[in-house]
Amino acid sequence: MLQLGYNLLSEKPIMADIEITGHVCVVGGTGSGKSVAALYLLYNLLKNYNIKLTICDFKKSGDYKGISKSFAEFSEVTGCIEKYYYEYQNTPENNTQIKLLLIDEYAGYMIWAIQNNKKKAEEIKQKISEILMLGRSRHCFIWCIQQRISASLFPSGIGAIDNFQICIGLGRLSVDSRKSLFAGEHLNNITFEQRFHPKTGQGLVLIDGQELQPIQIPYIADKARLKLLLQRMVKDKRSAAK
Repeated sequence: MLQLGYNLLSEKPIMADIEITGHVCVVGGTGSGKSVAALYLLYNLLKNYNIKLTICDFKKSGDYKGISKSFAEFSEVTGCIEKYYYEYQNTPENNTQIKLLLIDEYAGYMIWAIQNNKKKAEEIKQKISEILMLGRSRHCFIWCIQQRISASLFPSGIGAIDNFQICIGLGRLSVDSRKSLFAGEHLNNITFEQRFHPKTGQGLVLIDGQELQPIQIPYIADKARLKLLLQRMVKDKRSAAK
């Protein structure tokens, strides 16, 4: 099980079976805490599972360097996604190892890709959508980290956006992002929701098969230290595998 954070109302851990609900979308504006949330989720994932990780850091944030050998920034992201798609195609059904593609700022990447080569951008959209719809049986998953989300980022009429099985919205979301993530779902505690003004690291989470919950990502003051812990964990696992 993967710990996502804590329920702000019950103060209990929020858990998800990542082998069943593996596609994750994290949305939040600047200062919402989404980059720390992504590193926190990666830390918990790598600590508890055997993962083959591919990372695309479109905006060159520097947050993910040294965590995976399969790593790309800016214009190299397209080739990295295509390489992961090829690996997905050649992964058999009921594969036991989790293969994860994390794309940081997918929305920004897709806008850039459309401006530079619309035909290629549409091809990438199709490949991402196919993995979202069919990847679960092969344990091939996608995590998208971005400032906003809308159906326009995926091929029209396919409904690929609905295949994200864990949706996390941090901070104050736009109307479009909230609708795309949570499809009209509301907290059971309406009074709390009406008064809820998320701080950094706080927001809402919807997991397949569960009700909408208010989430708190643990406060981490030193993001650089968390990144270092991830790098050391990956290095130790590589050494143990030799």
